[in-house]
Amino acid sequence: MNIRKYITLFCLIFFSITSSYAQKNIHEWTTHVPGSKVINVEKVGDIIYAATPYEIFYYNTGDNSINKLTKVNGLSDFGINVMRYNPYTDMIFIGYSNTNIDIIDKDGKIINISDIKNKNILIDKSINDVYFVEDKAYLSCGFGIVLVDLKKMEIKETYIIGENGSYLNVNDITLYNGKLYAATSNGIYYADHDNDNLVDFSQWTQDKTLIHKDLNYSEIETFNDQLIANYSKNKYNTDTLFVYDGEKWDYHKYTTPSVKRSIRAYDDRLVLSNNYSIVALDVNTDLIAQSYSSNIEPFDCIYDKSEDAYWIANNTNSIYKLIPSVSCKPIIFNGPYSNYVFELKASGDQLWVAPGGYSSVWAKNWMKDGVFYYTNNKWHNINRNNTEAFDTISDIVSIAIDPINNSKVYVGSFHKGILEFEDFELKNIYSKGNSSLGELSGYGYVYITGMDFDSRNNLWIANSSTENMLSVKTTKNEWYSFNIGSENVSKLLVDDNNYKWILTRKGDLIVYNDNNTISNSYDDNYKIINTTKGQGGLPAEANCMAIDKDGTVWIGTNDGLAQFYSTSKIFRQGANYDASRILVPRNDGSGQADYLLSGESVLSICVDDANNLWVGTRNGAFYISNNGLTEYHHFTQDNSPLLSNTINDIAINKDGEIFFGTDKGIISLRGRATEGKTTNSDVIVYPNPVRQNYSGLVGIKNLVSNSLVKITTVDGSFVTHLYSEGGQAVWDCTTINGEKVAPGIYLIFVTDENGIETFATKILIM
Repeated sequence: MNIRKYITLFCLIFFSITSSYAQKNIHEWTTHVPGSKVINVEKVGDIIYAATPYEIFYYNTGDNSINKLTKVNGLSDFGINVMRYNPYTDMIFIGYSNTNIDIIDKDGKIINISDIKNKNILIDKSINDVYFVEDKAYLSCGFGIVLVDLKKMEIKETYIIGENGSYLNVNDITLYNGKLYAATSNGIYYADHDNDNLVDFSQWTQDKTLIHKDLNYSEIETFNDQLIANYSKNKYNTDTLFVYDGEKWDYHKYTTPSVKRSIRAYDDRLVLSNNYSIVALDVNTDLIAQSYSSNIEPFDCIYDKSEDAYWIANNTNSIYKLIPSVSCKPIIFNGPYSNYVFELKASGDQLWVAPGGYSSVWAKNWMKDGVFYYTNNKWHNINRNNTEAFDTISDIVSIAIDPINNSKVYVGSFHKGILEFEDFELKNIYSKGNSSLGELSGYGYVYITGMDFDSRNNLWIANSSTENMLSVKTTKNEWYSFNIGSENVSKLLVDDNNYKWILTRKGDLIVYNDNNTISNSYDDNYKIINTTKGQGGLPAEANCMAIDKDGTVWIGTNDGLAQFYSTSKIFRQGANYDASRILVPRNDGSGQADYLLSGESVLSICVDDANNLWVGTRNGAFYISNNGLTEYHHFTQDNSPLLSNTINDIAINKDGEIFFGTDKGIISLRGRATEGKTTNSDVIVYPNPVRQNYSGLVGIKNLVSNSLVKITTVDGSFVTHLYSEGGQAVWDCTTINGEKVAPGIYLIFVTDENGIETFATKILIM
């Protein structure tokens, strides 16, 4: 392309800088975890902080904006047990289920204290609650009490208070009449607060004046010169509230047996979070406020004196703002219904999640989370709350999105067959009576474990635990079924030859060839591929499958990756169809090599638009070149925001966003490769302008695959050239020599491989 020829015309037409597009930057991580269950709530100024079991949302009461703190943007861990605000130090305390600690100071800085997490204690280390005495934090832990100095940001002391110095689960702590009182799973213990030797277990005394001295006490609070304690079995209607006046214990006047998930004491009121209600009592135990609703299942509640309002942390609808006798307004945090992931499928800008599964013995789990989908940066949940069919259908395990019309989605259940959705609405349910699908004899369950489309857009289905475990729904809505043996089946993949690859329960593969004559089963054939040499030669039991853009079928096994380059050989008489493995030279100069990902248990494989592999294992996610010789990245919990090292599934949308379905939830990474376009008519450069403090990459997307991108200065001086990865080129804002470019306007010229599809735009480096 003659670049200078177009510069004058380009500058006349594009005299202003292209506006910025609101989208995720390359290599930007995003968490996708439920926001519906909130366990703790706090108000700091105009901000309501709401802790879920995964991360923290914060709601600005001034402008109604919602943001969140996650492992991506500052939190050090995942899995929150408790969040509390200390007004004395103006800090927010966050305790994790693994006993990790984050402190958010008054300037918004997050300080991590990981000493307890790193300590080798072979017992429950959970932080159950925290109690502040000025700049000291007393942590109620699964093994005892930990004292944190909030000035020095360090662990000061640990108190093991059980009998003879044994570990004891502490649920809550309070200070009353100069003594620390600890509510434990074995009664209530106390010690003098000013005692300098509280590390000595003998300084702690079990309160044997309790009416029931050896039971589990879940909450303890100081209110109106009294001690309030709650006995709980954590079962429906089993709680009992007790009160201590400094001389003796008695039953509290508030007698409801409802489970009390939190008790908050204020100067003039005691706020209790019960099953389906919150209650506020004054110093005389008279009712100040009450809210009861089946829609409200409180985990926590705070009183907001400035508005005479209550902020309720709810189990199913995020948070509520309650103004008694006036309004009860929900504030919903968007996210998937649950953090369970069994299968992910993406098409266009849609991601669908099957959260179900089955047990190790292939029995039902009876999971009723429904199915979730993500589009336009928002999650939507389809379940029994909004779709009647899910009242009786559980265990969603498989997804198939129509490749010609992605408004049609098929959802497979390990229960009652296939649910067909169109434009996100349920249209049909296919089961034994209206299809070729079979059921588990004697139970009536129709197990759908895998689905995929062939090149003619017929839907093929793995239908486990029945006589004919392979079925097909044709484009004419005709149904056929095929016998492929007696071994139970799971995942299904259709390759470029229209061979059906079906994974079996024991880790073998069935490859089925219908010879493209669905209605004629007489010319059909299938082969079993296993670890035996001459019968597929897999390195170990198979867990997953994927097909790349060259037609190669990749198999993830319990011992790395294997591949089938030419699948047509499988049914060729006398041909060797054993799997191939890639030898990767070691970097130690030994001249030796190892098989690709040898020793790794591969759980999932996904191919991006540059034909590279994303591989999920029990040891994180690998990003590997298609020839297997280059490992671009190995993401783990330690070197990235990954929620877990166990990657159950991976899917990639058209914008190159890679979604990792871990055993703790979903997190995504904006990748380099995107879906290629047919024309260069809608090219987007982002971010644009590139601001002074930006250190990331610039994406040039919506290109024809394998496009050439040339970048020049305004006067036509050559800066660098790039090639697109799928439909996106990535620029690090350097010259061809690797030097950082100076601030200014730069011209971008795009052409496809044939020089037909061209485009020109510009970018501002500030």
